[in-house]
Amino acid sequence: MKTKKTPNKYIIQLKDDSRSSLRKTEKDLSLKFTSSAELSSTVRAQDVLSSGNGLFLKNLGLAIVEDYEIDKLRSLTNASSNPIIYWEEDRIFTPVVELDLINSMKAQIEDLTGALDQLELLIKQNNKPIVENNFTWGLQAIGMELSNYTGKGVDICILDTGFYAEHPDFKGRNITGKSFVPGEQWDLDMHGHGTHCAGTAAGFISKIDQKRYGVAHEANIAISKVLSDSGSGSTSAIVDAIDNSLEKGHKVISMSLGSPVRIGEQPSPIFEQVGKKALEHNSLVIAAAGNDSNRPTLPKPVSSPANAESIMAVAALDEALKVARFSNGGINASNGGRIDISAPGVNVFSTSSKHAGAGNLYQTMNGTSMATPHVAGLAALYWEAFPQLSAEGIWLKLEKRAKQLTNQLLRDVGQGLAQTP
Repeated sequence: MKTKKTPNKYIIQLKDDSRSSLRKTEKDLSLKFTSSAELSSTVRAQDVLSSGNGLFLKNLGLAIVEDYEIDKLRSLTNASSNPIIYWEEDRIFTPVVELDLINSMKAQIEDLTGALDQLELLIKQNNKPIVENNFTWGLQAIGMELSNYTGKGVDICILDTGFYAEHPDFKGRNITGKSFVPGEQWDLDMHGHGTHCAGTAAGFISKIDQKRYGVAHEANIAISKVLSDSGSGSTSAIVDAIDNSLEKGHKVISMSLGSPVRIGEQPSPIFEQVGKKALEHNSLVIAAAGNDSNRPTLPKPVSSPANAESIMAVAALDEALKVARFSNGGINASNGGRIDISAPGVNVFSTSSKHAGAGNLYQTMNGTSMATPHVAGLAALYWEAFPQLSAEGIWLKLEKRAKQLTNQLLRDVGQGLAQTP
């Protein structure tokens, strides 16, 4: 039996987002575009594209087409009268966690299976009271013990593998979500990575041992599932989700995902435009720098999309506040791929999904994926503290107030360790 081929998608950058440019593009491509304003929980991007139409992301000025002739796209891009200035094929993105840690966790699944029940029993026997100053090392490093801000009322959108909506730590929270992965729900998280990131950005205190692990515990949480249950996603799903996020007015967009780039490779114009449009909509996009390095001998460049100038790139630090061995650096800084700021990314304790791995409610992970939601949560605190500031103003505040790290390269840690307002 033949397997069904997945259609190729192409993301198109237009010269501008005027109606005339859009109509000219429709004519040249012999397609009709549906605006993302017409999408909903029942009408999704894949429904529009599968009908032979294209999708126009109105907040980003980008278009998505499916199964189109590459040669025709090339010829139109080179034509001076055509509004198409750039296009690229869908790229694959994955969570940026340390792979060695994942493999190790898989090898220890049998040993970990009963750990949660044993821990619950121990806590019940000890009848421990809630101790709110039992902060993780990461929260201590960013100064959470010194802050009274909670991110109250600020919308944080997590673009990831989804979220375990039944997690007891989030009972009563304002959580919304949407899946951009066909056939998969946003509120299950069969992978666990998205729930871990959401917990760091906007969780609070563990119901199991009263450990404080989340930054902005009164922020509003929005979930965009752009990575599948197996942990991969595409450019088209990510830009579709960001367009949706801008439509809903989310202030902070956190992306713990990436795709490796080569030394000397230019950032994608698609994501540079995405970041700029987000800033124009007063939204800050924060992304993981990537985990491709093997320090100290082999640092690798900042991954896409974090290597775009208009997207804040986050590096990972260990408990000694040194750049993590896997964390990518500003090798391509002259092309835009610099590190902007750094945050805790080693031995990070946070929430997990009952549907993932060993089925535990919590896990400890490594990666620039873990550093990124620390900064996303902090951005929400800054917006609470300085509600009059623009997204660019919040970015500058984060960098200006970062803790300087001695004896480390700017290319590796950016402006330093992110701190509370």
